[in-house]
Amino acid sequence: MPSSADAQLAQLSGRREEFVGFLTSQLHGNRADAEDVLQHGLLKALAAAPGLRDEERLVSWFYQLLRNAVVDHVRSRQSTRAREARWIDETMPPEAAPPEAEKQFCHCLASIAASLPPKPRTLIERVDLGGESVHHVAASLGLTPNAASVALHRARAQLRQHLETFCGACAQGACLDCDCDQPAAG
Repeated sequence: MPSSADAQLAQLSGRREEFVGFLTSQLHGNRADAEDVLQHGLLKALAAAPGLRDEERLVSWFYQLLRNAVVDHVRSRQSTRAREARWIDETMPPEAAPPEAEKQFCHCLASIAASLPPKPRTLIERVDLGGESVHHVAASLGLTPNAASVALHRARAQLRQHLETFCGACAQGACLDCDCDQPAAG
């Protein structure tokens, strides 16, 4: 005669695909994780089987156990990802600057930027050349970040147009490693 634990395991095993489907939906379609969570859930159920008194509620109890196991699984994965990211940040050397960063800006850029109207010139100089954030510059100029972003976009287009007019074809390569022989605009 099978024990109560064997009967419970048989009852749960008979609904295996139902449980996997439930877990897969809870884990955003990840069937492999669903299988893992189900296996751990079955182990917990076997450990708790002797203490179960109401076998008619076994399935609903097991669903609750699986819900809790999903929460534990997701938290564990998030913790693992955070720990790995910290480890990478602490142990990996910073990447070398890409070759483009070593190239020199066109000598025309600063003088052409200086010829822009005050607001576009300030945005280009502080954000693009000075490295300040758009939010910080916007606040200091009394603009909303959105308005500053739009104005910066227009300022870049205006600068690009001036550079293409002044430098010609070499300005189409973003003025990196400029080979134009033109003197700086003044």
